[in-house]
Amino acid sequence: MWDRLVRILVRHSRWMAVVCLCSMMIPAYWLRNASVDNSIEVWIGTRSNEYKAYRQFLNKYGNEEFIVVAGETDDPLSEEALAFQKDLAERLRRVDDVDGVLDISEAASLFARYREDWKALLLNNVLFRNLLLGEDGRTFGLIAWLRKIDDPAERKVAVEKVEEAVAEVANGKQQVHLAGTPLLNVALDRGSQSASRRFLPIALIVSVLILAVMLRRVSGVVAVICAVGVTVVWTVGLMVLAGKTFNMVTVTLPSLLVVLSLSGGIHITSRFQSILAGTGERSAAIERTLREVLPPVLLSNVTTAAGFGSLMISDMKPVVDFGQFAAVGMFLSFVFNATVVPGVISWLHAGAVSASVAPPHWTASIGRAVVAKKAPVLIAALAASAFSILVMARIRVESNVLKFFPNDSRISRDYRFVSDKLTGLYTIELDATTASSNGSTVLKEIEQLGTELLTRPEVAQVIHYRNISTCLDPVPRSAYTSAATASENPLRAMRRKYLHSEDDRLSSRMSILVRAMASTDFYSLMDFTDAQAAQIIREPATYTLTGVVPLLNAAQHSLVSTQIRSFAIAASVVLVLIGLFLRSIRATAVALLPNLLPIFCLFATMSLLGIPLDAATVMIAGVAIGIAADDTIHFLSCFRMEKQSGAGSPTAIGHTFEKAGTAITFTSVVAAAGFVILLLAEFRPIQYFGLLAGITMVTAWIGDVFVLPACVTVLRLWDVRD
Repeated sequence: MWDRLVRILVRHSRWMAVVCLCSMMIPAYWLRNASVDNSIEVWIGTRSNEYKAYRQFLNKYGNEEFIVVAGETDDPLSEEALAFQKDLAERLRRVDDVDGVLDISEAASLFARYREDWKALLLNNVLFRNLLLGEDGRTFGLIAWLRKIDDPAERKVAVEKVEEAVAEVANGKQQVHLAGTPLLNVALDRGSQSASRRFLPIALIVSVLILAVMLRRVSGVVAVICAVGVTVVWTVGLMVLAGKTFNMVTVTLPSLLVVLSLSGGIHITSRFQSILAGTGERSAAIERTLREVLPPVLLSNVTTAAGFGSLMISDMKPVVDFGQFAAVGMFLSFVFNATVVPGVISWLHAGAVSASVAPPHWTASIGRAVVAKKAPVLIAALAASAFSILVMARIRVESNVLKFFPNDSRISRDYRFVSDKLTGLYTIELDATTASSNGSTVLKEIEQLGTELLTRPEVAQVIHYRNISTCLDPVPRSAYTSAATASENPLRAMRRKYLHSEDDRLSSRMSILVRAMASTDFYSLMDFTDAQAAQIIREPATYTLTGVVPLLNAAQHSLVSTQIRSFAIAASVVLVLIGLFLRSIRATAVALLPNLLPIFCLFATMSLLGIPLDAATVMIAGVAIGIAADDTIHFLSCFRMEKQSGAGSPTAIGHTFEKAGTAITFTSVVAAAGFVILLLAEFRPIQYFGLLAGITMVTAWIGDVFVLPACVTVLRLWDVRD
């Protein structure tokens, strides 16, 4: 089959290359519909029971996306400060997508009219303290709720309108800080768009420079880059056609495909140039190259696709989409490397080439030296693996999307200000349901639970129906009874959000506002809340806990589960494919240590550098073993041919590196350089992913050049007795 395929590719390579290059116009047309979406649902996962409970909660009480606007002044209840807050609230209410605004100005007007100690009462008010007024007596804030917005473009417009309104009122006279989920989503969208414009050109430039140094012929560089270009455009086009949106993770896909698609083209072009230097006959060199290189290139792409495909078990949509279309891209990469590279080479290598003898690659000397010192090499590899396994247990998990941003970014600074000085931005939502006749009892129980929760330092405030209803008690009821019926009254709007009646059943909620903290600390707070609720809220009432904090907890469990399962799936599939392709169980055993060592070193690096397991780094293990296996496959494929020709292991290893050492080294260099480009990203997870993938490429090269020759020698792979 391979001989027939090779003959077809050689005979029709030129026009097939032209067809493939022209075909790019089709997916390029689809790309006009590309969009970016980093909504919170994208990151917390939508398959979990926790997410389903959260959706039911929102259907009952309405949308909970809000923006907090906070500021600082000597006296937040001064006439000037209150006028600013009132103007800002009125301006925000005029924004189309704002569903309601809560500020202190109207309550301050009521309190000041009837109480001389009105400032002290407001600063210590059961509702306003740690919600609209900070404990320091200097910080003030207001809350703007947004209507439900599903379209990312509309959300971006809404946030921009809020930002414009705030800037208009502040007018440079008052420094303000904005925080909230909608702002977080838009900041991620903006960063993703910036990354898409930055990564791809840099990846292409670096790739061209490395190819030029390695191949030293324009024809080879052009052939490989053309195949890469077609692969990237088709893959991204199919992703857009499938209705997928870009996000913080998938925005890196084009640049990563540039890096990963180079491998097959480099092996084909490098081997072609080597054969051509020995024969001087172009057509025969192309045919021999494809016959030798295409099978291992196919297997390499399949194993890499398996690594990416293992990510599809994740609950996180960005990880699933990334894995799915990266796997598609690797299959397309094989197709276009097999058609475009030979065709372009055939066009550009039109003249005769004189035969010459290429010097052996320096990895051949390393291979022969390893054979002589195989025992110390294997002991060192096993010791490094054991050390890595011991330290990897310290890896922490991070599911808080805010941690994706650098500490000195505007959104991180604003979140810290609001969390430290005003109120909490993460929520645990308790939803208690009972018969209407038992409603007053449940409301008292919720109030008691709120008192218990406020003893926790990480809880900034609790909001429930009773503290909303009683917050104006210091003012004579006749002063605000008529105002309470006005539609613009913020307290009335809040009351509606905290009580729900349907079919003789009454539901009441309590919002627990949590300050910024490490994701792992959410577990203890959730356990405490659940334990207290179980004691205080008694039958026949029932309750559920939902909100962002439970979703983050579920996301953390998903991250750990995804890492373990994706790595297990990818490792199993990759090693089995190597054994099946080479028709040798011993080949699978030989590939085990050289390919697991980079993964163990990867986890050890994460542990030692304090790099967390998050939405991007969760992909690294499954992806890394698929990529790391590429050069192992090329080595073993070439080594088997040398053994079949009758060479002993030391000689076969030397010849293998003479033929494939250049491509093995440069594919590792190109991949490492391409991944390191991700360090330019704004988001920490992408930076970590690039750093770790680059380190993995280096350790994978060490495994293939040092450990693999020792393994094939010790296990006597394809010796005559086999």
